[in-house]
Amino acid sequence: MKRIATIIIVIMALCGAVRAQGDYEALTFSQADYWGTARFMGAGGAFGATGGDFSALSTNPASIGLYKRYETTVSPMQLNFGYTDTWYNGDKSSAQKFKYTVPQAGIVMAHDINRNNGWKKWQFGFGYNRIMDFNQTLRANTEINSTIGDAIAAHADGTYYGNLTGDASLAWYGWLIDTLAGDQSHYQGFYRGYNINQSALVVRSGGINEMQFAVGGNYNDKLYIGATLGFSFLDFKENTTYQETPADADDLFNVKSYTLYSTQRNSGTGVNLKLGVIYQPADFVRIGASFHTPTYYWKIRDYFSRELDTRFAYPLDNGATSLNYSYENSNVFSLTTPLKFNVDASFLIAKRAFIAAEYEFQNYGMASMYADNYDYVVENEAIKDKYGAAHSMRVGAEVNITQGFALRAGYRLRTSPYKLTESPYNNTTHFISAGLGFKGKVMFFDLAYVLRMCKDSYWLYDAYGTPCNYAAKTHSVVATIGCKF
Repeated sequence: MKRIATIIIVIMALCGAVRAQGDYEALTFSQADYWGTARFMGAGGAFGATGGDFSALSTNPASIGLYKRYETTVSPMQLNFGYTDTWYNGDKSSAQKFKYTVPQAGIVMAHDINRNNGWKKWQFGFGYNRIMDFNQTLRANTEINSTIGDAIAAHADGTYYGNLTGDASLAWYGWLIDTLAGDQSHYQGFYRGYNINQSALVVRSGGINEMQFAVGGNYNDKLYIGATLGFSFLDFKENTTYQETPADADDLFNVKSYTLYSTQRNSGTGVNLKLGVIYQPADFVRIGASFHTPTYYWKIRDYFSRELDTRFAYPLDNGATSLNYSYENSNVFSLTTPLKFNVDASFLIAKRAFIAAEYEFQNYGMASMYADNYDYVVENEAIKDKYGAAHSMRVGAEVNITQGFALRAGYRLRTSPYKLTESPYNNTTHFISAGLGFKGKVMFFDLAYVLRMCKDSYWLYDAYGTPCNYAAKTHSVVATIGCKF
């Protein structure tokens, strides 16, 4: 996820001074990694023109037209092991996270059409695919001579101390900032000018699951069409813990440490429509294309809470050895994600193998936010300024070694959504996958391994300070069981 500086400035501070919905949420909730069946994942998700896999209904719904029998699939196991290395101010930190999910379940029904007009079958499918997975843990530790208090003080400057709200109010009452001498409206951080130890822990969880209703048709085994009505269920949660302590002493001015706890939670439901077509000009090749309307989230519930805990070396006048202040707020907003275009091709080899490729285009600058009680003009301008065209490429292959045993491999690339980022830490994401499958006359079993790699950057609290760079790797194992009848 790109830049927690962005979160601080326009959505929420990871460990910082300002918090509101903003462009970061628009980006995060618009992205899609397309998880699903083990066969789909093992071959890099390149099933748009290949067809015959339930998870391909998320990319090209015309793939349902290739079904000639009933099929049910469920992927009861996706094991994710995430490992993240973070570099901040020259210091390296690492974090791990293990997560179990169920990425897919669905059924497809194929029916004969008893007419002599070229249409051979129609299909109906129902189920869900996991579109995006947010699970990740980040950690950063360093010694530095800057402080979160300075960032909050800059945000609070010009406001009389009796009128401070939100993070500025927490910082004022929790001894994180203080007024300048003889000035009750300008501030500085309490640790200003001293070396301090900073530590941050970010734990993200949740994902986007899409419930799908698909219908398709087969015309003369040459033309396949399909449409998918999707209902997206968004669940995002982020817990952050940020702490500062003096580096050269047990305390400064009696303050031993500040610890800032934050919780961000978003949930909502969206709807979209996907239309697709596949044409097979020869027995060995299929070409396809699809169009995805924007996903419209009509009510995203947004909850945020912040708690500041300040610890002292010696009791205060009232005997307290700590101060604790908190606040929370909630809101509801709507989001329209960008539309998508997809083109794909699949080359069939002697009915024993295929090689497939797909390309998908999406312009994240087309996302927009709105609400009844707020116009989101600033945030929507930020979306247009920061985000632009992103490209996704998927290539994959499958070969049937025997009638009942297949091997698969694939690669996926999702390019950076940012307009002005030349750093390699720019949210570009790579997937490398492999898989195998066993099938009988009725039952089949598939297994896949996926390595997801992403490099990105964030700032702890100051967009103009020292950035954190991180490299995240997630190892996933997906299993699918199904039957044809």
